[in-house]
Amino acid sequence: MGWFGILSEKPWIPEAQGTSAEWGRTAYTPAVKISLRFMLGIISVFFLLFFVTFISRSQYDDFLALAGEPWQPFTNSMRLWINSGVLVLASVAMQGAVYALRRNQNLRLLCLLAIGAVLAALFIILQISVWQFLAGMGYSVAGNPANSYFYILTGLHVLHLVGGLVALSRVVYSLREEGDLQNRHAAIEACAVYWHYLLGLWFVLFFMLTRTPETYALIAAACGLG
Repeated sequence: MGWFGILSEKPWIPEAQGTSAEWGRTAYTPAVKISLRFMLGIISVFFLLFFVTFISRSQYDDFLALAGEPWQPFTNSMRLWINSGVLVLASVAMQGAVYALRRNQNLRLLCLLAIGAVLAALFIILQISVWQFLAGMGYSVAGNPANSYFYILTGLHVLHLVGGLVALSRVVYSLREEGDLQNRHAAIEACAVYWHYLLGLWFVLFFMLTRTPETYALIAAACGLG
């Protein structure tokens, strides 16, 4: 359904409810849909502006990329690939939780939500270890603009993931209480979509932050930022 369809829905008009088994397959309520898409749109624009300034800044002589030469930290990016694998598994667990939700498998749902949360927390811990690895090699935040962008962009990504964990914990806690099951199901599905979004955003960051100077020059030329 497009934006016009979402905005034209009438949430104040009750919809016909089916059996409890059907509730698990209910799509987002309009309010959750609009809120999630609006938030993801803002985050996307926010990071896009950072990417534009990053590419522009990469064309200055004092910008020392973090990959390209054997001694640079992300010429071998295995540490970041390990982090990526953990975040992929977290996203898979969240999607599994959605499938369990739609089949009313409550125990499986809770287990998968817990696994998704633990893996997301593990990703954060591993990301902190990458920052420590960089600092230990002498790549401090103020060392050069490439360092600064790496810490800032990956730090913002971690903050958004922390926010997702807080939201997920509230949703899981709400499962213990009586209330609107349809809205809770919508909230769980929204958490899964948010996890998938952060996974996609991470791979964009991974690509942008580990390129060589030649690649940055090509991107800048293609975008008219050279």
